[in-house]
Amino acid sequence: MTATSDRSTDQLPSAVRSLASSLRLGYRADPWLIVVAFATSVAAAVPDALFALGLAAFTDSVIGGDGTAVLMSALALSLLAACGWLLNTAAERVNRRFADRAGIVVESHVARLQSEVVTIEHHERPDFVDRLSLLRDHAPALSELYQQLFAVAGAVLRLGLTVALLMSVHPALGLLGVCAVPTVLVSTWRAGIEKSAEEAGAQHDRLARHLFVVGSTPAAGKELRVAGVRQRIRADRRAAWERRYRPMARARWATAIWQSASYAFFGIAFCVAVGFVAQRGDSPAGQVMLVLAAGSRLSQYVGQSVSQTHFFRTIWLDCARRLAWLEGYARTVEERADAPVPERLRAGISFENVSFTYPGTDRPVLKDVSFTIPAGAVVAVVGENGAGKSTLVKLLCQLYRPTSGRITVEGTDLSRIPAPGWRRRLSGAFQDFVKFEYPLRTSVGLGDLARAELPRAVDEAVTRAGADEVTAVLPRGIDTQLGATWPEGVELSQGQWQRVALARGFMRRSPLLTVLDEPTSAMDAETEHALFERYAEAARASSSSTVGGVTILVSHRFSTVQMADVIVVLDGARLVEHGSHEELVARGGQYAELYGIQAAGYR
Repeated sequence: MTATSDRSTDQLPSAVRSLASSLRLGYRADPWLIVVAFATSVAAAVPDALFALGLAAFTDSVIGGDGTAVLMSALALSLLAACGWLLNTAAERVNRRFADRAGIVVESHVARLQSEVVTIEHHERPDFVDRLSLLRDHAPALSELYQQLFAVAGAVLRLGLTVALLMSVHPALGLLGVCAVPTVLVSTWRAGIEKSAEEAGAQHDRLARHLFVVGSTPAAGKELRVAGVRQRIRADRRAAWERRYRPMARARWATAIWQSASYAFFGIAFCVAVGFVAQRGDSPAGQVMLVLAAGSRLSQYVGQSVSQTHFFRTIWLDCARRLAWLEGYARTVEERADAPVPERLRAGISFENVSFTYPGTDRPVLKDVSFTIPAGAVVAVVGENGAGKSTLVKLLCQLYRPTSGRITVEGTDLSRIPAPGWRRRLSGAFQDFVKFEYPLRTSVGLGDLARAELPRAVDEAVTRAGADEVTAVLPRGIDTQLGATWPEGVELSQGQWQRVALARGFMRRSPLLTVLDEPTSAMDAETEHALFERYAEAARASSSSTVGGVTILVSHRFSTVQMADVIVVLDGARLVEHGSHEELVARGGQYAELYGIQAAGYR
């Protein structure tokens, strides 16, 4: 697997392949219910379509004055009506029950696919994010895919039976069905045009939603009011919404005109058909009634077919295509690793001419980076914003793979080591950490699920991260529910949340790699220094025992990074120098200059 996905994943799969994939998923959800739902949905179309034939028979029997024929045709009409009602009711109930089952399966499937992809390209690449946001929004609707598909099948059967009844009066009346074709073609074309407009406006829709959340949530309320930018946020949200809506409105108006024209064409053809049958002298009243009933129902069935085809194409089938795309994407980045995870580090971790460019961009974030992290070492990575520090950490965590070059662990290419197994030997914390709104004990325990239920393990992690200062002020201590929106929940400050995240990083025993990507930005320099010293001591202790684990520290505070064994300086995507603090200061290069500037600021 390379850093960039296969080009085939850039395009949505075909409708047929996507539909087949979704049907297989639905069949796995409940084989019996999906078969019954299909059978009842299609069967309900038969009595509905044959009602016109019964009405024609009833008309002829009334005009003929045959009392027995009148009774039999009336009974046939009532039987058709009752069967149609019963089958439609059964189909609706069965489809609803199946949709509930399928909804759970589909949403779980979508969530599993997104979470189990070993890289995070699909979370950061803009075109993929747009595609996934639409899939997430419509994922609940995917459970209705099967009901809509069955409804379309029933509509097609109704149309076929109705056209057959019309042709039984005169073969030329089959042309009335041909005249309905433009409405279906225009509907299909309309669905594609409108879906393209929706896809093109997805990023504006995401921006409008983001600004709505920013403007209506407590977290941002203080800053918006103090800065006086509430009106600007509202205006920007309105502008983003209009950038999304206006192209869609233009597309809808244009396609609506064509659809109206196709309906008008069919209406004229229907009037001509009725007149043609009525003016024939040999036509019994029943045939005229058949054409009137079947023809008018044909118009209704065409409308239903057009509406169902439109929604099926724009919502359900398009969601199915996105789901099939996600399944295919997950397969292109699935694990093909064949090397075991090392039990300990001896030779360390090496970067060998590593370059990386984010998918969808042209500018390298890292270029020809080469250095070695000795076993048991604490390595600090410094550099200006955008120098590639966080990207280097992502590569080490196998969240991306190098565009060129390689990273080796004990001489083995990291890409050959299974990502899940490698990550089980990782720990640490990130600047963009997750605020897990569980009880604090659980939120910390998530750092190592195998030990999450061990009170002593959690308590030790809390103490080592200095989070015991947080538990001391909480109403229920370490068992306090986090998050103010939950019953008896408490909201933490940013610094307190960071300590909880750091405690999660202390949960895992003897990791091979600990990554600390600026997780203490809300803390003062003295607190950060003390915390990182604890991590460094833990890393050196593991080196002296049996693991040889290394620690990667990313920080912009030079008072903290000088404790590291090796300092790596990145600038403009390149490694410009590396060595110990004393070596780099003596060299008088970029690190020495930046260190001097920051030290002067503290003095």
